[in-house]
Amino acid sequence: MRWPLNNFGDNLNDEIFSQFGITEKVDFRKSNMFNQDRWTLLGLGTLINKKIASSMTVLGSGCNGTSKPNAHLDYVFVRGKLSAKYLNLDPALGLGDPVYFLSEWIQNFAQPVIPGKVGIVPHWKTAIEGFNIISPRLPVKDFIQELSSCEYVFAEAMHGAMCADILRRPFAPIKLQSNFDEFKWQDWGTTIGKKFEFGDFQNHKFYISKDKVLKKLSTTVKNALEQGIESTQIKLNSIIWC
Repeated sequence: MRWPLNNFGDNLNDEIFSQFGITEKVDFRKSNMFNQDRWTLLGLGTLINKKIASSMTVLGSGCNGTSKPNAHLDYVFVRGKLSAKYLNLDPALGLGDPVYFLSEWIQNFAQPVIPGKVGIVPHWKTAIEGFNIISPRLPVKDFIQELSSCEYVFAEAMHGAMCADILRRPFAPIKLQSNFDEFKWQDWGTTIGKKFEFGDFQNHKFYISKDKVLKKLSTTVKNALEQGIESTQIKLNSIIWC
């Protein structure tokens, strides 16, 4: 399944699963949630919620802490410890976000840092334009290159922050909209050893994970994804993802 709108974070699913030869997709809409089976993959994104009314396989999705699925799901792993706890799963399944499968791939597009350059990554729902804005609606590779040239990053979009962390660029979580989802950020934080504080352009705190944490997380997520795909290999051609 795929998110029906153009958004950098969700578009990373294309880059992840195309590496396994999986190209069939359907939109993540309520009307499509009743007729899937366990060969349907839920990948990167906050996708585990009450809209889901048929069996699917979870490969790294997270939840928002307020809504549970209305069907049994096969969990290979979820985004973080908070998702695992809310869904009453073994904490060991809170491995990390699927974006870390792409760590080396993302780093291959890195550009030299422009000293003093600051990037601002709004959530895709936030209507904001101007100097230093890096739109989450940019093509994936363009987004990575633009972000990598920044010395520091202000991020409202969580996968923008994750990308900055993978690129070894300090990022500050900021709130620009009233319905900002703190749960998913803290869920991610459990996998890199951070409890985030959220600010604005005047009051903020920069974060970056340790190199050894990034390396371990990337390896763990890569292995989990590969094993999850291998377990469904017999049905590979009929898998769809979001």
